[in-house]
Amino acid sequence: MLFKQWNEIAEPRHHLDSPLAVGIDDESLQKGTLPVVELPNIEWNKFHKIFLTTGIMDPLFPKELLGVVKLGEIRTTLTLDRNPAHDDGEYSWNFEENFPNEVNLNNGQANDDGRFLTFVTTVEAFGDSLLIAVKENFLKVSPITYNFIAQVLLSAINGTNHELRVLGTSDRITELKFISNLRSDLQPPEFVTGFIGSILTQLTVKNIPFQGFIAPSEGAIGFEKMSMNTMPELIDVCGQWTDANSDKYRSECYRHWRLDNGAAGSLSGLYV
Repeated sequence: MLFKQWNEIAEPRHHLDSPLAVGIDDESLQKGTLPVVELPNIEWNKFHKIFLTTGIMDPLFPKELLGVVKLGEIRTTLTLDRNPAHDDGEYSWNFEENFPNEVNLNNGQANDDGRFLTFVTTVEAFGDSLLIAVKENFLKVSPITYNFIAQVLLSAINGTNHELRVLGTSDRITELKFISNLRSDLQPPEFVTGFIGSILTQLTVKNIPFQGFIAPSEGAIGFEKMSMNTMPELIDVCGQWTDANSDKYRSECYRHWRLDNGAAGSLSGLYV
């Protein structure tokens, strides 16, 4: 049985700087729509550690136990024309299945006339650490959004005054991989995509010191599942980084992971 393709125009995963909207003529040199990123008014130098990660790692930072508080929001705004004129009538913004360029961004907010969309990422803090966890969704957020957030964010952050910690996932590896500005355990054809892929690119280009881990996962970006064998390793690592390596911290991490269905076997009972 054949399934209808969602969109006749397939967007390459590596095409990070492509316009978000499908233009009138793909072969023309018309100016494309690009997102604008606004950082919150935060004293970045006040914090010693900065954690850069995605939503799947939220269980590693139990808010009640660590005393996590919200400091502000990173707002990425996109200006678009929902109904561009097309000679052939194709690719209208009224077609909500224009994958992967859907206009309803994850956690996005639109104004009354639908010409502005905002993707919001919360910036949180606990102790002397900052936590920035982007809620990814490959169905509704174009890769260029993550790319621009990474560029602007690392323009305000440097490795001189901060210890940068990166936590991400990849479906191209089978075990936990260490990464840093000095060495990487990732070997071709292993790679990382999404927000963490953009962050690692900017860290490498700007030569900013960092340390981190990439965990094996299954599933599309924003809907990943990790194995139960990976979680203890991540909890040990993150517990040392956050100075919360205790039995209470471990139990809270496991509890939140079960609630978030972040484990590969958490929903296995549905298929018995």
